[in-house]
Amino acid sequence: MEQYLFLLKKILGDLLMPVPIVLLLLSWALLLMLRRKTRWFGYLVIIFVTALLFVASYAPLSNQLISLFESRVPQYQQTEAPVDYVAVLGSWHQSVTTQPITSELKPTAIVRLAEGIRIYRMNPGSKLIFTGFKGIVEDRVSFPDKLRELAIALGVPAEDIIALNGPQDTQEEAQLIASRFADSSLVLVTTALHMPRALILFHDAGLEPIPAPTDYVAKPFKSWWVFPSAETLAHTEYWAHEQLGILWSDVVKKVELITAESK
Repeated sequence: MEQYLFLLKKILGDLLMPVPIVLLLLSWALLLMLRRKTRWFGYLVIIFVTALLFVASYAPLSNQLISLFESRVPQYQQTEAPVDYVAVLGSWHQSVTTQPITSELKPTAIVRLAEGIRIYRMNPGSKLIFTGFKGIVEDRVSFPDKLRELAIALGVPAEDIIALNGPQDTQEEAQLIASRFADSSLVLVTTALHMPRALILFHDAGLEPIPAPTDYVAKPFKSWWVFPSAETLAHTEYWAHEQLGILWSDVVKKVELITAESK
């Protein structure tokens, strides 16, 4: 059952994004315009899609939505006593022998790692925890091992790094970390847009980590006179992905509650 829910989550997560939605609505508008009776409605759909695409790719509007979400969790503040562990959540990588390791990792992963190392050095005696997917057949090096390799290259002692292979998503990362470090103080490092959902999942797993959001997307803008851009559209998609993730978590909780009550 869990495998089917995971697959459904991935399909819906990819489908209910601005670009797929725009393409689906444009296809629907085309079908509507083929019939004279519904042609007027097809025009309305096209107008709506154009407005949706503009809002999603226009930085001054998109950034306002994103900044409200990113500001839910404040940036990391040093505690009086050093923490035990600094957990850097997984991202994405692809091993390419002809490229340096900094190009094999997604930029998001490098930013998360840099913040993790910064906080690790602020807390003497702490250790870094790297989590993520164990790797596919074509790439047998897991994400945590790839991140570990870069961290060592940046001067982190190998004995201060714990690589946890296997988790496919944030929920599995939270459960795995909770099973091993439930009684330890923990800093959680992830992207600012991802942090609100990550905290929900870690709290559900019984942990109370200290949040350390990084890789902020929304930046102050100086003028409204800018053109829509693909980069802004990608940021909006990320925001939409996190909104759907939180909604999915709520749905799963309600389903589990109903299932438990029916037994």
